[in-house]
Amino acid sequence: MKRFNCKMPALAVCLAAATAIDGVAQSAGEEVLLEMGPMELVTVTPELRTILIKARPRRDETPKFALRTRDNSFVLSIGGKVNPIMGYDLGNDLYNAPDGGISFVTGDIPVPAQAGHKSAFFINPLNGYLDFTVVGFGGTSNQLSAYFKIGTNGVNHSMVLKRAYVTWRNVTVGENETLLSDEDAVSPPTIDPQGPCGDVSTTAYQVAYRSPSYNGFRFAAGVEMPTFYSSEGYYRGKDYRHDFYGIKVTDEASQTIPDIPAWIEYEGSENNRVRVSGIMRNFAYRDLIASKTRHLMGWGVQLSGNFSFWKPLVFDFQGVYGKGIGNYLQDLAGRPLSFTPDNNEVGRMTANPMMGLVFGASYNVSDKLQFNAVGSYSRIWDVGAYADVDDANGVAGSANYRYSVYAAANCFYSFTPYLKLGIEYLYGHRETYSMGCASDNRIQTQISFTF
Repeated sequence: MKRFNCKMPALAVCLAAATAIDGVAQSAGEEVLLEMGPMELVTVTPELRTILIKARPRRDETPKFALRTRDNSFVLSIGGKVNPIMGYDLGNDLYNAPDGGISFVTGDIPVPAQAGHKSAFFINPLNGYLDFTVVGFGGTSNQLSAYFKIGTNGVNHSMVLKRAYVTWRNVTVGENETLLSDEDAVSPPTIDPQGPCGDVSTTAYQVAYRSPSYNGFRFAAGVEMPTFYSSEGYYRGKDYRHDFYGIKVTDEASQTIPDIPAWIEYEGSENNRVRVSGIMRNFAYRDLIASKTRHLMGWGVQLSGNFSFWKPLVFDFQGVYGKGIGNYLQDLAGRPLSFTPDNNEVGRMTANPMMGLVFGASYNVSDKLQFNAVGSYSRIWDVGAYADVDDANGVAGSANYRYSVYAAANCFYSFTPYLKLGIEYLYGHRETYSMGCASDNRIQTQISFTF
């Protein structure tokens, strides 16, 4: 094993040499770049990668370097991504629509398409992040870790908090991906930060337990408080409403019962796994007619997983159905449609039924080249007259949402472990209750630098 003994003034030289020796590090399994007393700056080895993966979201790439003690009793990694995106909308200007940008939110496609705004070219560098992973007692049963992630949201230059949580003995506390989301069966990667319209992906303040594997079986349970933020960290709004054309018959009340998600899964072999998930929600509101505080139940069930009959080709699937779970679905998050006043009983509220479907495939030609395709569908029922309340000037509002279709096909090529090029085609279709429908096509490319 090569060792580089560097003093602090030579740190920049050592870091510059890291890229040059990366090929050696890959073949040798480990490369110490810098020694500072009991600490080492090293490239991330398979052993370190296993330790870090336990402390990090599955969706994020593992950092390339880490600072550690020789026995892994302390590990610190600083990673990040710079990911400018360039693209072209054809058929509708979704990029410049309200709440549009680089996130391809099919439910935000303008309906009807506006004259003079049926195409748009864009360059957007606002899709990067920095993350920090700190691990104590790495590789032991007492491994303690903290994860912190900040980044841009694709809309403006402001940095936002995306993740902040602590994990010990399989218990996670903090802001993390909702437990209802199946991070092991997420759809294939997309350049689009939003992802499929029917995907379950949002953050939540949570206390959650995820078990180790028992002969392929695992389970998890927790309590969560919805944050009304997307997985990218920006506010999407609440998923309920109290007014109908300016008249309020219900009002806010303090939420006293958290959401309760849980799942159980079985993994027969690598990339062959099935999970059943569920969530219970309790929504408190004030009945202004009876002057009472009432509670309303929401719930959801999900089947997800992946399968592979041939190692280079992996399929992912996910289907969720429930009532009052809009803030957990990509396309419905932030639309005030999960809970609405009941037209048949003034002063009461009702939970509306909704659904999300995702199916995708990834073909890994080699370690450098990957092809992906994904399709998705999301739908909501029983919205009734509340679908029209946000319509204005002949344009459908955010609540006028019946269903959406999302499709993506892309290709990624990794020039080095740090630099990846991607090209992607996106199709989105939005159907409303009373204003017709509209579609958008997007062709885009990215140059992603990950460290």
